[in-house]
Amino acid sequence: MSMISITSDEFDNASAQQARSAVVLVSGAAIVLCAAALLVYGATSRAVAVPSFARQTGQPCMSCHTAFPELTPFGRRFKLGGYTLGGGKGIEDGAPPIAAMLVPTFARTRKGQDAPRTTDTHTNNNLVLQQASLFYAGKIYGNLGAFVQTTYDRASQHFMLDNTDIRYADTASFGGLDALYGVSLHNGPTVQDVWNTTPAWGYPYVSSSLAPQFSPPGAQIEGNFAAGAVGTTAYVMLNDTVYLEAGGYHPMSLALRRALGNPCANNAVRVNTQLAIDAIVNPLNNPPFYPWYGPQGLCSADSLAGFAPYWRVAIEPNWGPHSLMVGAFGFYPRVNPGSVGGFGVDSYSDLGLDAQYQYIDGPHALTLKLSRIVENQNLQSTFNQGLAVNVLGLPANLAANGGSTNLRNTLTSFRATAQYVWDHTIAGSVSYFNVHGTNDAVLYGGNSLTNSPNGKGLTFELSYMPFNKGGPSVWPWANAKIGVQYTHYLQMFGGNGNFDGMFHNASDNDTVLLYSWIAF
Repeated sequence: MSMISITSDEFDNASAQQARSAVVLVSGAAIVLCAAALLVYGATSRAVAVPSFARQTGQPCMSCHTAFPELTPFGRRFKLGGYTLGGGKGIEDGAPPIAAMLVPTFARTRKGQDAPRTTDTHTNNNLVLQQASLFYAGKIYGNLGAFVQTTYDRASQHFMLDNTDIRYADTASFGGLDALYGVSLHNGPTVQDVWNTTPAWGYPYVSSSLAPQFSPPGAQIEGNFAAGAVGTTAYVMLNDTVYLEAGGYHPMSLALRRALGNPCANNAVRVNTQLAIDAIVNPLNNPPFYPWYGPQGLCSADSLAGFAPYWRVAIEPNWGPHSLMVGAFGFYPRVNPGSVGGFGVDSYSDLGLDAQYQYIDGPHALTLKLSRIVENQNLQSTFNQGLAVNVLGLPANLAANGGSTNLRNTLTSFRATAQYVWDHTIAGSVSYFNVHGTNDAVLYGGNSLTNSPNGKGLTFELSYMPFNKGGPSVWPWANAKIGVQYTHYLQMFGGNGNFDGMFHNASDNDTVLLYSWIAF
């Protein structure tokens, strides 16, 4: 329910000194930020990840989270209930549901990138205020509540409407069944989901927007329409155990996406020479804006070509300190790649299976998560665009997605994560990810000697949450998380060494991320 990312193979003395300096710098920044909170707000009491939820419910952070933003069973019910649970201070008490968040980060890859991601960043060793967010998070009126996040990214100098979920919820009893039901209006697939196994709120909870240089491809549900579609779903939780949800996602025009600050919408026309194609096949295309670079480079401007159905089922029994969820979900988008029309549409079928086990008792909190998404792709538009630019004698990479060799492909994304939290204060986690799919010379050949999308790796993380059991007394809802994360890439685009023929190795992308996550 809350938010919610080495310049050589061997360290020489100079680079080691540079790394030590960066650690000192970021650690100092984290200490300063936390100390500032203490100086302003006084001695300690308690905290929660989104402080406005804490004020409204009167509950400590550990009621809703293990290590935020990962939810507990109570936190999941709070979200399903429409963010309206009281017990603390509400609007009527002069406490509007407003909160803020800062996420300064430092990212270092084993080898520097070929070029800076933005005009304000470097090829390596980037210290940046990655996120500055404002929230409306809590009750609006009656059974209507909302989680609305707006975010500014200093690196790209970009302001946007981030994850948003507005919902109405109520309860009823019929035929021996107790039901918690509701409707949700949100802005991207799985933003409304209450388990941390689905993409919008899945691990890793924080990652660098500037590194690594290469990342494995993902399924459509894994962020391609984040903040880029209008979602409407209805849901019900029966007897606090069986969860059912159905609805879908509606297209959001490029003009609206730009108005809301969606950065990928700025790349509908990616290079000036593509204007020649647009003049023929898409004369109404909006003009280009300043491009935004994400973890995989220039991000996609794909748009939905109509209503995209979505469904979700899950069973979650809870007994004592134990909670077990087994579920499935499906997403079926029809897509205009690059928001270019006239070539048909790409059609996708994303089927996900997920499971989550939690043990929360006293000072111990253990969470185990599994997620597997299988995507079947019918790339009619991508394939035809590739043919069209070749017929025109233009470079194939001017097509929205560069074209494709195959009309039909598959892609499978798997992740397994284990996290342990001790005394609601110190959290450690390890996560394994694996992506594999159909070889495609045009779609992946630019990054792969074997024309493969396959990639895998491991992520390790250690974090400290000083306010989980006690925040500043004058402002007891403040929260903080200070962490270090290391991602090691075992394979990238089907290879390890020189996977793209340009002497890039998978381990070149190994990333150390230091972060401070401050909410107030």
